[in-house]
Amino acid sequence: MHALGVFGYPLEYLNPGNWKVWEERAGQMDTLDYIKSVRTGPNGVFSVKLHHEHLVAFLRHEQNVLDYSYIHLCRRDLTKQAISFARAQQTGAWISDMPEMTPAQYDWSLIAEKMDAISRGNADWQSFLRSVGIKPLQLYYEDIVADTSGAIAQIAAYLDIDVSQITADKGIFAPQRQKKAAQDDWVTQFVDDSRRKLLDGRSIPGVQRPAATTLMRRQTVQVAKRLYKKAGL
Repeated sequence: MHALGVFGYPLEYLNPGNWKVWEERAGQMDTLDYIKSVRTGPNGVFSVKLHHEHLVAFLRHEQNVLDYSYIHLCRRDLTKQAISFARAQQTGAWISDMPEMTPAQYDWSLIAEKMDAISRGNADWQSFLRSVGIKPLQLYYEDIVADTSGAIAQIAAYLDIDVSQITADKGIFAPQRQKKAAQDDWVTQFVDDSRRKLLDGRSIPGVQRPAATTLMRRQTVQVAKRLYKKAGL
């Protein structure tokens, strides 16, 4: 996005690890003001990439949150996104050009955890934006990969930016997969494991079954209530 010259420099500034670096660079200056001073584009556009867990920090540092235009980026294939998320956490390679520090290993629990986290984040973004009357531009990763130029045009139209101002080759803006992206066998294995766990009565993403002790406790209370009722107590 930055290479196109008209969309600012959208990075995860509010990520706690990144924020510390920017605090040091800012010195006595307000950190977000400093970031804006060095990362606002020549056409006056400042942009920031936010995961939902960074939103509270953003609200704490930015007083004019309603002046921003919001683009909500999702992925239709939640399973592959969760696998990519899990692999990135295992390997330490969060973007395509980062080296993998450790090899990735299939971990159903970690993938399930990431799937639930992604789902919550998407839902929470929608709740936040709708509650304050913001209608974001909704984009999907798969659509951007299939038609990058079309996605650029959508973003430009949403932000009221003249696409003729774009100074770089549109081909520069091309979403890249992380190294060793999730294989199809991981997807198949995850689905098979989830189905087996469901039939075994265990929790899976989207379904949190109460523990057996909880069920027993509830049943005991119900039986006691019936006995009290029969006894006229």
